[in-house]
Amino acid sequence: MDRQIDNEYFERYKRHILVKNIGGQGQKKLGQAKVLLIGLGGIGSTVLQHLAAAGIGKIGLVDQDTVALSNLQRQTIYKYEDIGRKKVSIASNFVKKLNKNVEITEYDFFLSGEDTTKIIGEYDVVLDGTDNFETRKLINKHCVEQSKPLIFGGVSGWEGLVSLFVYKNSACFDCVFTSSETRSSFFDCSSEGVLGVTTSLVGTLMVAETIKLICDTGQLLTNKLLICDALNGATEILHTKKSEKCSVCQNVV
Repeated sequence: MDRQIDNEYFERYKRHILVKNIGGQGQKKLGQAKVLLIGLGGIGSTVLQHLAAAGIGKIGLVDQDTVALSNLQRQTIYKYEDIGRKKVSIASNFVKKLNKNVEITEYDFFLSGEDTTKIIGEYDVVLDGTDNFETRKLINKHCVEQSKPLIFGGVSGWEGLVSLFVYKNSACFDCVFTSSETRSSFFDCSSEGVLGVTTSLVGTLMVAETIKLICDTGQLLTNKLLICDALNGATEILHTKKSEKCSVCQNVV
């Protein structure tokens, strides 16, 4: 690294480096980290902005959707002229303009079993910004099988959920959200509606959790479910635990 690049690096990240529990070593860890972001909707838009700005070394983007007019209410990396264009392409260009040092890999398809196994194996941590229950279960299954930390975020209306699964023998997604107990509204914003700023709130919290995980600092949301209620200005943490009856993580050898 020459002096010009070295100076640019410190100028860009010096506010991070000054933060307690990050410092130069933490910033170096962020620059070496490989993060997979699945879903480039409302949550994913916010997540991507902050991952790229934080200097994550490599970011994988998974989504097959195109931009629709209804997306613009909350999916903040897209513009009116992007309607009809592929989200992964726009998102990739967004990152390149924000931080040229971040490596981006595009996955322009919806995940299936074989794809998920290969892709997840290439990353250190997975962020789930999808909006349907079955896809979340698929992601969780493959993260459990490969022991990949999974940061989850869900939204509905004014409310949001955030948690960290599959980390140091913690609960997995299926332990907490069994099919009979799931609040389905948090996996279908198309029918339940969602406030734009709620997706931003959840996405920001997911990135904070990602930074803590990578830098090995702070209190992580393992075996905890953080609930944000923007309407009433309230937060709550529910304690969860690994289920002995879980059909996913109890079957992994």
